[in-house]
Amino acid sequence: MSFGSRLEAIAKWVPAGKSIVDVGTDHAYLPTLLVRQGKTNFAIAGDIAAGPCQAAQNTIDTFEMKEFITVRQGDGLKIVAPGEVDVIIIAGMGAGSMIEILENSLPTAEAAERIILQPMNGASSLRIWAVRHGWKIVAEDLVEDAGIIYEIIILERGSEKEYPEVFYEIGPRLLEAGNVLLARHIQRLIDHYEKLLSSMRKSEQAKVSEKYRLFSKLKKDLEAIAHGDKG
Repeated sequence: MSFGSRLEAIAKWVPAGKSIVDVGTDHAYLPTLLVRQGKTNFAIAGDIAAGPCQAAQNTIDTFEMKEFITVRQGDGLKIVAPGEVDVIIIAGMGAGSMIEILENSLPTAEAAERIILQPMNGASSLRIWAVRHGWKIVAEDLVEDAGIIYEIIILERGSEKEYPEVFYEIGPRLLEAGNVLLARHIQRLIDHYEKLLSSMRKSEQAKVSEKYRLFSKLKKDLEAIAHGDKG
C-alpha cells in the first residue's frame, strides 16, 4: 500500500527509535507507516472525533499494529501526558488550529524532543508563533502530492533569531536549503498576494489600508527573492 509522498515526507523527519503521537490522525496511516519503516514501536493515534478514531482502529487491525499503535479519542494533545512521547506530529490542519493545540497543552509540547508540523494554510503565522515562544526551526521541507505543494516545519526547543516578515512567509530553512520546489513555492505566494491585492484594488478604502500596504510590501519582497535577492 502506498501512503503518499506527503506522509512519506513527514515520516522522513521522525528520528529512529522515538515514540510519537499523531494528532488528528484520521486513518492512522502515518503511525502505521512509521511502524512499518521500523522507526517507532510506540505510537499514539489521536483524534477528537469518534469516526476517525474508528477508521484508525480499522487500519491498525488491518495491518496488525495493535501491539505498537494505540488509538485515543480526545482534544489535541490533552490525550498525551507530558514526556509520554518523544515526537509530536500535527499534520493536515490550519496553522490556527495547530497553535491552539500547542498552547492548550504547553507542558506536553515543551517536553517533546521534536514537533513536526504540516499546515494546510497560515504557515507564516505558525513560524512567527514558534520563534516567539521558544522553538527553533531546525528544518523545513516541501513536498508535492497530487499536484499540491505542502510545507513541513520541524521544531525543537531553543532560541531562534527574528526574521524579516518575508522569511516567515517562505520559511528560513527552505531559503537556506534551496529545495527543488522552492521557486514554485515562492511563485505560489506571489500569486496569492497578487490575488488579494487585486481584490482590494476594487475598494478605495482598502487601497489606503495598512493591510494593503503590508501585502504590497510582502509581494515586492517575494518578487525580489524570486529574482535572486535573499537580503
